[in-house]
Amino acid sequence: MGATTTDPDPLVLAESAFDRVEADATEAARMAERALALARADGLREAEVAALHALSFALSELGDRRAKPTIRSAIRIADRNGLARRAGMARRRLAHLLAGEGAITQALRELDAASAGFDEHELARTYVFRVAVTMIGGRAPPPRAETDRALATLRAADDPLWEARLLRNRGTISAVHGDALAAEADLARACELFASLGVREAAFATELELVRVDLDRGDLPACLARLDAIATTDVSPANAAEIELVRALVLASARLMDEALESLRRAQDTWRRVGFDDFEEQLTIVRLTLLAGDAALARRLASGARARLARRGAEIAHARAVALSLAAAVSLETVRASDIEDARRAAATLQDNGWDQEALRARVTVARAALARHWYGQADAELDATRVLRRRGATADRVEWWHVTALARMERGDRPGALRAARAGLGVLDRHRASLGASELRVTASAIGIELARLGLRMELATGDADAVLRWSERLRANALRLDPVTPPDSPALRDGRRELRAVTAALQRAERDGDLDPALLARQRRLESTIRRRSRHLAGDGTAPVADGLDRQALVRALGGRALVELIELDGELTALVLAHGRLTRHRLGLAEPVHGEHEWLRFALARLGRLPRGAPQASTLRDGAHGSARVLDERLLAPLADRLGDRELVLAPTGSLHALPWALLPSLRGRALTVTPSATIWLARQTSRGRRGRVVLAAGPNLRHARAELNALAELYPHAVTLGGPAARVDAVLSAVDGASVAHLACHGRMRSDSPLFSSLELADGPLNVYELQHLRRAPELVVLSSCHMAMSETHPGDELLGFAAALLNMGTRTVIASTVPVPDAAAKRLMRALHERLVAGETPARALAGAQRLVARGASALTGFVCLGSG
Repeated sequence: MGATTTDPDPLVLAESAFDRVEADATEAARMAERALALARADGLREAEVAALHALSFALSELGDRRAKPTIRSAIRIADRNGLARRAGMARRRLAHLLAGEGAITQALRELDAASAGFDEHELARTYVFRVAVTMIGGRAPPPRAETDRALATLRAADDPLWEARLLRNRGTISAVHGDALAAEADLARACELFASLGVREAAFATELELVRVDLDRGDLPACLARLDAIATTDVSPANAAEIELVRALVLASARLMDEALESLRRAQDTWRRVGFDDFEEQLTIVRLTLLAGDAALARRLASGARARLARRGAEIAHARAVALSLAAAVSLETVRASDIEDARRAAATLQDNGWDQEALRARVTVARAALARHWYGQADAELDATRVLRRRGATADRVEWWHVTALARMERGDRPGALRAARAGLGVLDRHRASLGASELRVTASAIGIELARLGLRMELATGDADAVLRWSERLRANALRLDPVTPPDSPALRDGRRELRAVTAALQRAERDGDLDPALLARQRRLESTIRRRSRHLAGDGTAPVADGLDRQALVRALGGRALVELIELDGELTALVLAHGRLTRHRLGLAEPVHGEHEWLRFALARLGRLPRGAPQASTLRDGAHGSARVLDERLLAPLADRLGDRELVLAPTGSLHALPWALLPSLRGRALTVTPSATIWLARQTSRGRRGRVVLAAGPNLRHARAELNALAELYPHAVTLGGPAARVDAVLSAVDGASVAHLACHGRMRSDSPLFSSLELADGPLNVYELQHLRRAPELVVLSSCHMAMSETHPGDELLGFAAALLNMGTRTVIASTVPVPDAAAKRLMRALHERLVAGETPARALAGAQRLVARGASALTGFVCLGSG
């Protein structure tokens, strides 16, 4: 039975379905199936071909494997019925599908066959596919002049949809070739056209390409903001996988490797589910595996990718895989001569086909590999050919260029030149870090230059110049904390989100205490945290980097006075101490780092167990003896070799790595000694030059601390005019308002250090947790902060002795001194210590001396109280 007079024209319906695909592929598929049924009912072959074409397009966007057999059916019917134009249009779609499978040569043959019977307008449309196929296959695209002519034809024909498609594909090609300006112009115009036509899926895919442009330009905050602004609901599987792949690359560039690998896993899951096999996915897996530090796995993956891509004739993708394989071999120190020759040819292939940034990256890798083989002439030639990276390119690529340059100069015996190159590379990183506003990104950025910084430090340690070692040690550590903080974004929606997170987290903490955790509540907490975390990463810095090598030795000596500075360095498994006392700087080798870390780990375990045991527990004595034994061993390894230089002086101590969390006052030679722990000498000195201010004192207590009220009452006697907040009055907003600009803020609250997300470390107040993101909204940080409960001196440590946590955030915001514990604290004992501490502060002692005096008086027999440290300026 044929179609009724009320049915739509099947050819018109099929063409409408085709135009609908990039707006709503599911609806387009339904329209195409309806058109197909109508066409077959009436024997309308052209409409049948058009419907099959539209259906194949929709199935492809939906990740359905039926897309290719459907388009082949369209071609067979068109060929049998003399529909040359329709056959050519269908062959373009088949070419795109073949390219996606890696059959690039076959895809290009289909495009050539398709073009034979086309008029000028359809030939212009064919360039959309020709550019896409060469892009997918990693081959050289058509010359820009040809695409310009095709665009002019499409505009003359008033064909905005195909114009947008061609602009999108050409912009993508420009992006991968490193021409960010041309890419952004084409992609932005394509976005405008797609949006005006309501073509949602295409607009989404084009926005993703703009994310890549931001990434290549090195504008990480803009890149993250654009990525998070893209609506990801109801998109095709292909686009859903693509956004996860792009997100993985962005997060990896920020060195947020755990999140990057999770995004990559989500992309892979989608590819496997829909049967896609994407070149970019394979290469991204290798790149991220290498960045994550598993060079052996990266080498195996790269070798597999090379073989697959070679079989498919994917010349450019194969060249990129060869370069990645060499990078893995460099990391493994297994470079062969054949690896270098293969990579040289790959770099030439990339260069010849306009993949400029990838070619530069490959040639720098070749230079580093050549150095490993002592081929110094070749290394110099490759570095000279890639000198453009001194001025432009991704931050990691530019830092790597300077790193390899430093290695080359060092191999030639040019130590001053190598150090200049190392400083130049770290200057690139400094400017990049300063362009970031989020403290988290500033911290993780240091991983980009950690190898280069260690190279400079290693060169100086090889000499007897202690001053040079100190300068490079400072160059390596805590650079993120030296930058001025940027206030996180704020809006009514974000404030509502923070309040909701506070309520949800408080409810979860109550449920945890009751042993009844709600999975739905936990999922809600994660979603809220993710929103706040992502928004914070959109912040940009002002780009003003601190002065490199800016430590003023004479100013440091003057500020120390009678104190001694001890700066610990760990490099290549060895610990070194620098001691500056009485104006003289000396260097001391302390031996292997591993035994120290092992002893420290045991000490922390024993103290944590002691903190959880009930009073009078039989195992307490054994644990206490073990803790004191570990403290003695650590004292012998870390401080005994320095005893002659230190005497009984007050100390300023800059630890390294996990030793930031050491309860230093428990070590025998430090018991009762005034001690300030600082991330770096540079930061300590900067805090000395800022004058203390007189202002209000704030005393606040959170819930569920038995002795908190008594603690505050005792302190209120010392500070009769203090602002005191306890019970229901100690709400987050009230406490933040009170401590803003305060001279002293004493906070007796339970705290949680979040190693999984340090900026959500928090203090528990009456209406829920006060986390770091909220703390960062203070206009002026309090001068002295005392955290009398839990272990809030702890920070998550990242490469370059970068710190993330509650206390570290306060120091970054301008707080001069934080007194907190590195281990859990018993409430009753802390109350006595806090009274003794504040009595000395009121009497005019410095925080470091006040804490040492209080510990001498109170901490005997209470090992946990020696976990309190004075952080910052002291």
